[in-house]
Amino acid sequence: MTSTRRRLVAASILLLVEAVLFALLVTESLAGAIVAAGITCLSFWAHLVLHECGHLVAAKLLRLEVVAVRIAPFTGWRNHVSVRPAPSSTALPLRMVLFYLSGPVVNLCTATVLGAATALTSTPVTRFALLGAALLAALLGLVNLVPSPHSDGRNLLPWLSAPTATSAALRAAYYQEEINRTLRTISHGEADDGHLGDPVRDGNDTRLALAAFQRRWSTGHARSATDFVADAERLAALARADSTDPVTAAAIGQALSIQFGLWYLYAAVVTRSPVDHREVVEIWELAQLGFQVQPHRLAARVAMSLAYLLNQRPEQARSLLLDVRAGVDPPDLCSVAFLLRAIAECHLGNHADADTHIRAAGGGYRQLTQIVATIRAADPVLPLSAPAPMAGI
Repeated sequence: MTSTRRRLVAASILLLVEAVLFALLVTESLAGAIVAAGITCLSFWAHLVLHECGHLVAAKLLRLEVVAVRIAPFTGWRNHVSVRPAPSSTALPLRMVLFYLSGPVVNLCTATVLGAATALTSTPVTRFALLGAALLAALLGLVNLVPSPHSDGRNLLPWLSAPTATSAALRAAYYQEEINRTLRTISHGEADDGHLGDPVRDGNDTRLALAAFQRRWSTGHARSATDFVADAERLAALARADSTDPVTAAAIGQALSIQFGLWYLYAAVVTRSPVDHREVVEIWELAQLGFQVQPHRLAARVAMSLAYLLNQRPEQARSLLLDVRAGVDPPDLCSVAFLLRAIAECHLGNHADADTHIRAAGGGYRQLTQIVATIRAADPVLPLSAPAPMAGI
């Protein structure tokens, strides 16, 4: 039996004993006290089920995508209803507040109904059972509103205190998931020991360094954004080293240029922060590392087309993506390629062609598709990078 289940059993036994002792004082009958206390304790599990059902019904009514449901109160595992809200949804902060409130509200409403029902009975055992169940329902609802680990109150707080920032963070997190999918598609393999150490300092194996770098970032083991950028710079230095195998250098160049290129694209469109020319040059150099070694590989062409787009050269970006082979090339990479092709068409004024490629990409990359749609709707087309500084300034 796991420690979680042992704690749950111990808490249940303690609750039952306390309920029996208190019920004995009220009913003055040992049999009645045991029955009343048993009903009260069993009601706790019913309240847990009602709590999660409240979340589930609210998610359906609010049209929030439900991705996981676990309602198994007797197993000792945490019950939950998980949703995946679309960042572009209308009134998303209000929807999320209502979703997280729904469970506690169901418990508080249940407590009110059970408390009112005590006036309809004169039997001590029944009255105690109803009052005890009402108290448990109220406590469950109120405790869940207190910000603490795994509570609804903790999830509510950011949506109430900073709804705009929370929506932006949600969108950024989903976008990073899409980047991770792309990187997994082009990955040349991962370290087989599962070690999540420093991606560069742990050894001189550049392929191992790349795998560790990608795994740490995608699994949240990176210490901070500053550390992540520093690790990326060291990894880029390894790729440029003469001692590095050209194929491995190409893999590093493709991974880093796609990772950072897609984020620079996000910054230029979502936060209206055109990419600094120096950063465009870095992406260009990294993309070249991969393209020079594997010019026909789709991952290399995607990386290079990103570099062209950020360098305000849409014609060259489009030429690299003319022969994307849906059904032959990896589907995720094809979707990204179609969306980058759509951006190039937007910058060239070919909006009908852009719409065609947005549809061809499908709906698997929602955040990237939204970015492309924003570029498509902008008039004039949004600049993706800042102008290069003039010589002598």
